[in-house]
Amino acid sequence: MTEGWAESTGAGEVSGTSADTRRPDGPEPRLYQAPFACVWDELLRYVRRHPSWKLALSDEDLGLISVLCVNPVLRFVDDLTVWVALDGNGLTRVDALSRARRRDFDLGANRRRIRRMLLWLDRALGPAARLSESAGTSEPGPPSEALPGAS
Repeated sequence: MTEGWAESTGAGEVSGTSADTRRPDGPEPRLYQAPFACVWDELLRYVRRHPSWKLALSDEDLGLISVLCVNPVLRFVDDLTVWVALDGNGLTRVDALSRARRRDFDLGANRRRIRRMLLWLDRALGPAARLSESAGTSEPGPPSEALPGAS
């Protein structure tokens, strides 16, 4: 992961080359009334459907999925990190961070990547599984120190 990323984007800011569900101006995170294992399996299935994506890490105990997303045309590499965890009410929470590696622009690709993944997950789990953010707990997502490159 790129060192100094946390400093370059500023605290609490979504840069032009990243999208983060844990930020107020990022894509909406997801809360599901579905078992952790179902959400986890669907996310891995989604990642494996993309031939230009490489699963870098899949740790179910940590609830962490890390993926290298390569643009098949321009060969740009983006990092996608997905956190899956149970909240205090037993709901499954999904947060995601997608960011460009070595460029100052992404033309909205990272935000679209997260949005598409979460919409696909909504459909895969069924309409009754998803809860709105306000219906869940007030517990925050993964800590900001879980950001790649943060110290």
